[in-house]
Amino acid sequence: MSHGLGVALRELRHVAGAFAAIRRPRAETDRRTLAGLRAMLALARADVPYYADSRYDLPLDRLADLAAFPILDKRTVLAAGVTRFHAPGLRESDYRVDRTSGTTGQVLEVRHDVAAYGYHGATVFRRFILSGYRPWWRIAHIKPFPRPLRWFQRLGLFPRVVVGAGQGDEKILRGVLEVRPHLVMGYPVVLRGLLRVASPADVARLRRTLRMVMTDSELLTEEVRDLLATGFGVPVLDEYSAYEVLTVSTQCRAGAMHVDEDRVRLEIVGDDGVPVPDGEEGSVVVTHFRERAMPLIRYRLGDRAAIVPGACRCGNRFARMRLTAGRSDDYVTFPGGHRVYTATFLSLAMYTPGVAESMVRQDAGGTITVRLVTDPGHDFDAVAAEYRRRLSAQLGAPADVRFERADRVTLTPGGKGRFVESAYRPEP
Repeated sequence: MSHGLGVALRELRHVAGAFAAIRRPRAETDRRTLAGLRAMLALARADVPYYADSRYDLPLDRLADLAAFPILDKRTVLAAGVTRFHAPGLRESDYRVDRTSGTTGQVLEVRHDVAAYGYHGATVFRRFILSGYRPWWRIAHIKPFPRPLRWFQRLGLFPRVVVGAGQGDEKILRGVLEVRPHLVMGYPVVLRGLLRVASPADVARLRRTLRMVMTDSELLTEEVRDLLATGFGVPVLDEYSAYEVLTVSTQCRAGAMHVDEDRVRLEIVGDDGVPVPDGEEGSVVVTHFRERAMPLIRYRLGDRAAIVPGACRCGNRFARMRLTAGRSDDYVTFPGGHRVYTATFLSLAMYTPGVAESMVRQDAGGTITVRLVTDPGHDFDAVAAEYRRRLSAQLGAPADVRFERADRVTLTPGGKGRFVESAYRPEP
């Protein structure tokens, strides 16, 4: 059997398993998750240097026992040394490498073993098919970097053209229109930019073929979803992922974000690291239990979310989650210690007349700068004054911020639109 045929057959088996997984009873899903976690923990204890530590010499007899283990984050991994998390003896062909976006200047290189990456690909295929996508639909994928051509794409399936995200909005729009896409994928900040520069004729041309929009990498609020759905005239489906653990959850046609429970164990925890009740907001902690090349046990992604209780009418039995205020480290701190998270600024950008986009940055000294992109025909000073008034109303006090005129919101090195960035961390 040729190598290529072997890869194709293995991936098809993964696909069959991925579709079967979403129909399993809760007890069976939990049993498989616990087995995956225990196998990963056994390997980590035996082979991975970082986990040769008494803190990881704990029983894991129930899923609830996972909460007793320490929580990791990017800073912890970098401080300990990334190589201490690498399984020894692997060849370069045994794993794939992803790099986190490095918004704070800290870039983390993550290894994913081939088997884990392969199964992840099956869950991505599951997402597409369950969304209503058809394998022959053309895809315009707005990304800051090219994507490799897969074997099935060489057969004409999932045809994708990557449109560079680093270009101006006009050039991105031209590139998307040239694809004549059935599906457009991209960051919400870029997609909003397309709608801002598109003429009625451009929108009409796009709608001739467009059937769906998929978003990723940013908090997608209901307001932004409605804006994109109305502007593009098609359903908008979101995905939540991170380079460290790959996809965490994907949105179904009923609107729910289903956790990929056949790959990851999701916990929503409070400040003490203890899981909170379903429906309550907390920090996202994820364990990718299929991972073997670089296990990350209880890895905090830095986002805020809640588990949504109950069953979904789409038939997918995996748990549902809801992102709430964006990244838990995406906030600025006003005098008195009051934190304002991403969602507040997204709302201001949506509802303040004349605001097309905004970016908020706080320097190490605490100074807050709001970079505003204004709609054509609006006076910058007037828009800034109204933005300040609304922000002050949210705070219940005058908003001590400065404003800066911008032509477009800057994308961070990883290509993700970040609405809030702060280098200021006051002493507790």
